[in-house]
Amino acid sequence: MITKIEMQAMEAVIGIRQELRHANDKHIDWEQRRYEIAKEALPAFINFIGASNGDSVKYAIECADMMIEKLKGGAK
Repeated sequence: MITKIEMQAMEAVIGIRQELRHANDKHIDWEQRRYEIAKEALPAFINFIGASNGDSVKYAIECADMMIEKLKGGAK
């Protein structure tokens, strides 16, 4: 069974992959993409870890970095 956080992450990845199919790799603003991914992932980490824990932001950014690394590898 897929957890809520896994489902949200999967939906974010699917949306990003769909956008990337239509974009040329040279025109992707990876810093903007990093922000968007972290922004989408943050609520899931807050729900999972707790709003009072500062690690939620750290994990959302790490998640964004890992996803971008995979997306860049898949886009080439």
